[in-house]
Amino acid sequence: MNTRKLTILICIVTIIAFFSPVCPGSASQVIKAPHPSPHVSANMEKPPFWTGKLANPGHPLLKPEEIQAMNGKYLARSDLYLYDLTKLQEELSKEELLAWLKEDWDAFVTPGEVRYGRGGRPLGQSFWDGLKANVNQETVMEKNSTRYGLVVKRTDVRVFPTGEQSTATPERDGFDRFQHSAISPGSMVGIHHVSKDRRWMYVQTQFIRGWIQTTALATAKEKKEALGYQQSAERLVITGSFIKVFGDPTLRQVVFLAQMGDVFPLLSRPGQGRPGESCYVIRIPVRDGNGKLIFEKGFLPRDADVHEGFLPYTQENVARQAFKMLHEPYGWGDMFGGRDCSRFIMDIFASFGMIMPRNSTFQGKMGKEIGEMDGKEIREKKAILDRAIPLATVLRLPGHIMLYLGKDRGRYYAIHSIWGIETETSSTRVLEKIAKVEVSDLSLGESGPRGSLLQRITDARFIGTNGNPP
Repeated sequence: MNTRKLTILICIVTIIAFFSPVCPGSASQVIKAPHPSPHVSANMEKPPFWTGKLANPGHPLLKPEEIQAMNGKYLARSDLYLYDLTKLQEELSKEELLAWLKEDWDAFVTPGEVRYGRGGRPLGQSFWDGLKANVNQETVMEKNSTRYGLVVKRTDVRVFPTGEQSTATPERDGFDRFQHSAISPGSMVGIHHVSKDRRWMYVQTQFIRGWIQTTALATAKEKKEALGYQQSAERLVITGSFIKVFGDPTLRQVVFLAQMGDVFPLLSRPGQGRPGESCYVIRIPVRDGNGKLIFEKGFLPRDADVHEGFLPYTQENVARQAFKMLHEPYGWGDMFGGRDCSRFIMDIFASFGMIMPRNSTFQGKMGKEIGEMDGKEIREKKAILDRAIPLATVLRLPGHIMLYLGKDRGRYYAIHSIWGIETETSSTRVLEKIAKVEVSDLSLGESGPRGSLLQRITDARFIGTNGNPP
């Protein structure tokens, strides 16, 4: 099977697996989950509670050169579906490009299946006909050169060239099947095709292929122009959850929002720039009037939550990064400015310069296995968690992934971005809607139809090259 088609199908399976235990349509009642979650105290929602249990939380788990080497191995692994943009095909044949477009259509469009758009209205045949026409297959040439560009504002990566949503029920507005992810400003992409209405470009990102709005992308004259931006020697890393980047040194004009793990070339530090520039000055990509890539200055306050270069990879720093997003909203595919479970994990580790897949299925293949979890009894899973390295181990179950925090009074805990959990009595099934980043005891869901988080864990992986605690 073509790797692109396999990636799409795995994403669909993940959607289905994610919906199954938490889908509003399968529950007879939806209620707001209690806060904090059961067995979670106020102190557990602060990093020192968890780092205070560790022998040496400030010890680096990996050196920068080890992270770089690990990234190279990940990019070379076909099973993680990461893409080295420096090695994209410089030219696609007509057959190759049409095959990709057809695979998208076949994977996400089921004849006869009713889908719902915004406001809960069914998507009629005229919508599907218009969408297919906008994919613009007729203009695909015998040879199609790959162009390159940089994203100029945080924008969505879509399955098709449309802003319309596609949901399984009229009520499920938060789960748009056309939504892949968001992509950050400064990200490099390869450009393969353009929609009929010219409003969308079909691109390859480091973690997914899809459509982004043309106005969110600036096209480079040459590949090296975009590549050079990515490879700047001095770089400023965004370490806050979301940070405003301004277009003027007086910090009045916001040009875009940057998020945790984003990286920008650093031009000057507070006090080092021109008179009046008492802030961080970075180089930002901008789209000129013709859609071409130019560079301008961006400005951040001197007290912005940023770091020169990537953070040292320590348990202490992982805890700080994770808890900066505590209680922030859940967003499927980063919709509505939120994060889903895999984006939460991705952004944490991006702060340390680690490349992570966008999908929880593939994130569950990263690093080193702590122990085989799938099919094990609870007591066996607990024994494996007793060997796990807190704040450096991810726990995956079908359709979901979490960061392991550690153990307290015989209970095991994680922090994760979660939509909700089902509970069940003899007469009713209830969805307890959480819809945010939360600290949870892994017994959460034990009264539900699918069992607790701990019962459903299939993978426990240390994010590193060895499994020995510091």
